Amino acid sequence: MTLPRTPLAVRHIARQADSLDSSRTTRKSAGQEIVKEFKGTPKVVTAQPRYSSTGAQWAGRLLGFGLLLAAVAVAAVTIPELRSELAGDGTAGTLTISSCETHTKTHYGTHRRSTELRFSCTGNWTAQQGGTTYRNVEVDTSSRFESGAKIPVVQVDGTFEQPQYRDPGDDAAILALCLSLLSFGTHCLLTGFGSRNGPGFAASWSSLPARTITGPLLGGLFALGVLTALVCAFAL
Repeated sequence: MTLPRTPLAVRHIARQADSLDSSRTTRKSAGQEIVKEFKGTPKVVTAQPRYSSTGAQWAGRLLGFGLLLAAVAVAAVTIPELRSELAGDGTAGTLTISSCETHTKTHYGTHRRSTELRFSCTGNWTAQQGGTTYRNVEVDTSSRFESGAKIPVVQVDGTFEQPQYRDPGDDAAILALCLSLLSFGTHCLLTGFGSRNGPGFAASWSSLPARTITGPLLGGLFALGVLTALVCAFAL
């Protein structure tokens, strides 16, 4: 037996139906929003630290430190020699040649190979003052001499050299190049320039500490060293 539905019951059923439809619509829209958020979520990419760049900078700094050590070592050897040459130290004498030998030294270039002739002569050396004599003295010479020939030779600190080999120009040029090497090594040490994957010259120059002071100072020292070396090598 079916009971007649009253208006109150009908309205209650209608409300339940509307509530059920609203719940389904809300769940559907919420699900769509979740899907949209999932699809639109950007991928998170973890940035890897640039170990290669840091390592390259440290390699450049190590290179600069090595250049500084090399410049100091070469200067420490060259300065006493240059001082002795400028002061005219040494004992002048004469070498009476008994025999000469010829040696060859090969130089390997980028595209060709060259051979240089070198000469050394042996004989008895006698000082001009005092008459001190040394036998079987070997001296590097500029050419080959006949047996019995006499050539001027200077004794300095137990070594024997021809006077032209004691020209201060070469040692002065080497010392000037040490100045340029110090400047370049300092630049590499401060900026990491010089390594394979390190910063370029423009980037390293702009990263110099107190660039308005250190930049002109390092550049001026480098240029001064190169120019002085050229003048000493060709003019002195």
